[in-house]
Amino acid sequence: MRSTKTAAILVAATAVLTAIGTGSASAATDAIAGGRFRLPAGAPTPGAEFRIGSAYRVTSGTQTYSCTANPDGSGTWATKSTPEAQLRRYGRPPTTMHHYAGPRWESGVDHSIVVGAVDQTVPKDGTIAWLLLHVAAHENTAPGELDRVAFISRVNTTGGVGPTGACTPGTDAPRTVPYTADYVFWVPCKL
Repeated sequence: MRSTKTAAILVAATAVLTAIGTGSASAATDAIAGGRFRLPAGAPTPGAEFRIGSAYRVTSGTQTYSCTANPDGSGTWATKSTPEAQLRRYGRPPTTMHHYAGPRWESGVDHSIVVGAVDQTVPKDGTIAWLLLHVAAHENTAPGELDRVAFISRVNTTGGVGPTGACTPGTDAPRTVPYTADYVFWVPCKL
């Protein structure tokens, strides 16, 4: 019985490594789908020279919006929000990550950090947009879980949409809105 389980694990691991080693986004996506993640149609991706390194799901998250002053003294809710989220990796090992202002993602394994900058926005009705971000900076990453990450996609979003209408700067407290999303971490196909 034990040798049957071991053989099954080795076959599954070989299939994942073979798919990821091909360098194609679809092969890597199919491999991660075995860990219950599948890249959705229409997701922003960095291109064929990158593959999925890992994917994480927001287990608890918020976007915080602040009231900003207009030149005439009136206020509007900021279109840019500040994230605060805890993420859990799809598949094995089930590691965690912290996502916060910057925007930054910090590995729960080794505290390596990447800072992202938006390249592409895909608007979605009733929820925050899907995004493709490039990694603008690595902090504490060599070596680390995030040291090879070059791009991040935010997909499968729900919630997180900011308040609308006028607000009073200095009076209205920031508003925190819950959201969920998947974050996909892309690495180069070749070293």
